[in-house]
Amino acid sequence: MATTLWQGLLGNLGIIAIFISAWAYSAERTRPLPKRLQCMGVALTAGGCSIILMLLPFQIQPGVQFDLRPVPIVLAGFLSGPLAGLATGVIAALFRIYLGGVAVPAALVSIATTTLVGVVGHALLHGRPVTPRAMTYLAVAAAPGALWSVLLLPGAVLRNIPLEVILVEALLIVAALLMAGGAIMAGRRRRDIARENQIYRAVIEALPEPLNAKDPEGRFVAVNPATAELMQAPDAAALIGKTDFDFYPPATAANFRRDEETVMASRSSKIIEQRVERRDGSSMWLSTVKAPLFDRAGESLGLVTHNRDITGRKRLEEEHEANRRLLAEALAGMADALVMYDREDRLVMCNQRYREMFAKTAHLRVPGARFRDILRASIETGEQGGVAPEDVEAWIDKTCASLHVAGETNIQLGDGRWFHTRVRPTPDGGSLSVISDVTSTRLAEEKLAELNRRLTALARLDGLTGLVNRRGFEETLVKEFGRSTRTGMPLSLVLIDVDHFKAFNDTYGHPAGDACLKAIARTLEASLRRPGDVAARYGGEELVAILPRTDAQGAEELGEAIRIAIRNLAIPHTATAPGVVSVSIGVATRAGHGDGQPEEFVRRADKALYAAKAAGRDRVVADRPHLVRPARSSPEEPVDAMPAGGGPASGARRIAGPSH
Repeated sequence: MATTLWQGLLGNLGIIAIFISAWAYSAERTRPLPKRLQCMGVALTAGGCSIILMLLPFQIQPGVQFDLRPVPIVLAGFLSGPLAGLATGVIAALFRIYLGGVAVPAALVSIATTTLVGVVGHALLHGRPVTPRAMTYLAVAAAPGALWSVLLLPGAVLRNIPLEVILVEALLIVAALLMAGGAIMAGRRRRDIARENQIYRAVIEALPEPLNAKDPEGRFVAVNPATAELMQAPDAAALIGKTDFDFYPPATAANFRRDEETVMASRSSKIIEQRVERRDGSSMWLSTVKAPLFDRAGESLGLVTHNRDITGRKRLEEEHEANRRLLAEALAGMADALVMYDREDRLVMCNQRYREMFAKTAHLRVPGARFRDILRASIETGEQGGVAPEDVEAWIDKTCASLHVAGETNIQLGDGRWFHTRVRPTPDGGSLSVISDVTSTRLAEEKLAELNRRLTALARLDGLTGLVNRRGFEETLVKEFGRSTRTGMPLSLVLIDVDHFKAFNDTYGHPAGDACLKAIARTLEASLRRPGDVAARYGGEELVAILPRTDAQGAEELGEAIRIAIRNLAIPHTATAPGVVSVSIGVATRAGHGDGQPEEFVRRADKALYAAKAAGRDRVVADRPHLVRPARSSPEEPVDAMPAGGGPASGARRIAGPSH
């Protein structure tokens, strides 16, 4: 039964209001469900609303009835998408067919058109939020879409509907859509805001860093648990309405308040890093962001504060700065040069000592310089010497390659300085080199080497006579014995003993004995004129001469010359028959082949010396009994005819092969 205009209109609007509430309820309840089920819930709600509206039409004028069924159909498609819109349209169409009547075709066209308007409007949104402007466009488009189907009514019916009635129906649809759409949008907005607030609150409470809001007087109005922990409060609620003065020392709280007033006065946010003292005596570093809050009118609402504990970072920064200073001081104070190159042989860093050591190319030894260019300039300036022009590129290639191989090397510059370089590759493909100036060390080493050579020579000399000592004699004999064996050349040994030397010491004293041995040693050395001959003190009053490449006859003749030269010294010795110091000499010679050892060779010479002593002393005996030479009968014999350095006997010395 048709109702009056106002009763029907109010009834339809009431149904739409119930529909809006049901929509909001179902939307909230079906949110966890899949999208398809949510759309079906909207379709059932909107379809049910359209059915109820069709059951409660209102009469605009006698014979003309109207309802607001387009409103839920359009809103279902526009706000929830094609699936919800089409399903709502199908529900409304089926029920309209069920009602029957001559206006069924026109009603179905109207339902289809409004369904299409809602779906197309949803597509045109492209997922953007619904705005009042978009809602207005939808309402304006939906009204003619819902009413053009009037043209499909039978002519007799259509003639009874004035144009102004159709316009009124269009205005009612527009008004109802704006009202319903606005209400749904407002409900959605409230739900979204509530949900966002829940999310924000959950995020703020879960935020591990302190976040709070204060009013213009500095009182806390919102805090998260991390803020309560920072301020050593029992919980977040204990902070509400309080200020920093309730939780921090006065000086700290005053600093906070001064910063807050500055931020609110400047109307701009500020980041502050500061050291904070707490009431329990502990301290920490905070990085604080303070941002002012304003209402729509621009009036101050207070400010938001976000704190971050940067104590650990500050400690690391302090340690890093301290280490950096120490490293800089260490690099600056290093006696050695330090330089680092990257994997492309470009200089990364170096200390001042590095530039000082290479003064001629110091201006090139800066970060970014290529090692190859530095080396080329070093050669061109003469800083690096010893590289031939044709070898420059090869030398540069080799030196660059050495940057990537661990090792140590010595280099000498053109001015004679010596540098010791230690190269260690780095994990990133570069290299780290430490360069030490070892010029003084090299000079010291050379001096030490020379000193060692001299000490070695001195270690082989006898301290009294200046001749080679027993150790030096044995080393030389082994060497010459081996040489004789290899070359087949003869080797002779002359062993000398001072006659009655103990009696000389007893008579004249040991100082005189030492002087006597020195004089005999000088005479022996003067008699040995070939570079290969070696004179040595064998022990006590025994001297010895090693004669390489000397045969038996030459050795005997030299021995005789030595004996006479010592007699000619005329050193008084009253304990002997001649009245002067004399010597006994034993000679041994090896032909340079055959078996035997140096020790046996010495024993042969010693045997000959023993024979000379046994034969009366002051004579030369070779390791052949028939070659024993008789001693001269008296000092008056013309011994002067044979000089100390040799004479006929020395000149008759037979030598095999050239001297060495």
